Amino acid sequence: MARWWPILSVLCLCLAVAHGQDKLEGVDVEEVCADRPADEYFRLETDGDCREVYRCDSAGEDGTWRLAPIRCAGGLAFDVLRQLCDWKSNVKSCDVLESKCTKSGLKEIQCPSGLAFDVIKQTCDWKAKVTNCDEKEKPRKAKPILKTDEPICPSGKLSCGDGECLDKELFCNGKSDCKDESDENACSVDEDPNRAPECDPTQCALPDCFCSADGTRIPGGIEPQQVPQMITITFNGAVNVDNIDLYEDIFNGQRQNPNGCSIKGTFFVSHKYTNYSAVQDLHRRGHEISVFSLTHKDDPNYWTGGSYDDWLAEMAGSRLIVERFANITDGSIIGMRAPYLRVGGNKQFEMMADQFFVYDASITASLGRVPIWPYTLYFRMPHNAMAMRTTARRVAIPFGRW
Repeated sequence: MARWWPILSVLCLCLAVAHGQDKLEGVDVEEVCADRPADEYFRLETDGDCREVYRCDSAGEDGTWRLAPIRCAGGLAFDVLRQLCDWKSNVKSCDVLESKCTKSGLKEIQCPSGLAFDVIKQTCDWKAKVTNCDEKEKPRKAKPILKTDEPICPSGKLSCGDGECLDKELFCNGKSDCKDESDENACSVDEDPNRAPECDPTQCALPDCFCSADGTRIPGGIEPQQVPQMITITFNGAVNVDNIDLYEDIFNGQRQNPNGCSIKGTFFVSHKYTNYSAVQDLHRRGHEISVFSLTHKDDPNYWTGGSYDDWLAEMAGSRLIVERFANITDGSIIGMRAPYLRVGGNKQFEMMADQFFVYDASITASLGRVPIWPYTLYFRMPHNAMAMRTTARRVAIPFGRW
């Protein structure tokens, strides 16, 4: 008897498909699908159990439109307004054929009960947190006029969105200078008019500068097999009784480099909860001490959008405290790392230049088969930066990345 189950299954499937095909008889698919987005689900009729909807699919053998049926599971119904299956008791649109106004390019989205739509953040949130229910749309930011067939501003100047001409250096400097504030609304890596140029090996030579097109080139064209492996050991955060025993265990003198010297690490120290006597001892034993901020604020956007003064207080201020309380007087604190690895763009690097920091250890690159070789920041980064939502303009100082 069991051998007949496959045949019965096929018969049931054929009946279901045939039933769906019966509903499509007499339907002008080209007309139904005209100007309709492929991701919209709609009904052909309001009779039935409210479970079956269709979407337009252009994957037919001859390239023409066809209707692909979708059916909610038993006990559920399809809500065409929210474009999802839900319990039948929650669906109030079984008499509606399609999402409102989709033919004109508009699509209605309804937040679940208890939530409201925040037009600024463009997401559903708890009603108590949404304070812009009286606003109809997200404010549209004016854009500067950067590309025109004929120049509309004198040399060295660019046009704001309203046609006002300002010095090029004022665009994307973190402060709105245009009356319509458009000078700060086109500042991505590809839009910023003051963005760093791409690597030019003829203008970038060691020991002061190094860059490569994809970031993987080794100076001097040395083969990877001939390059000694370099491993960096870094720690960030407070140094105190909670971790000093771990550091003692790692740097116990038994692990050595090929030259016989014991291995060393770099400690990016944050101020809060740090035992500066322990930091002084780490520095005395040859480890590098760098800074990791004064406050270590929890909001990642604080670091991404921080002002020049914010970065000055957090990093230069932290260095002053470390130097004083750990009695580090040799000027060796020259590196920094941003909390959450959230790079602060132009403001961060301008502060670093003014305060004589030498390197940043915040920029991260995606893992790849070929690793990135350390580079300076005279030219544009050769990779996309993870956790970085801002752009850095040209900085004429040799900030390295390891």
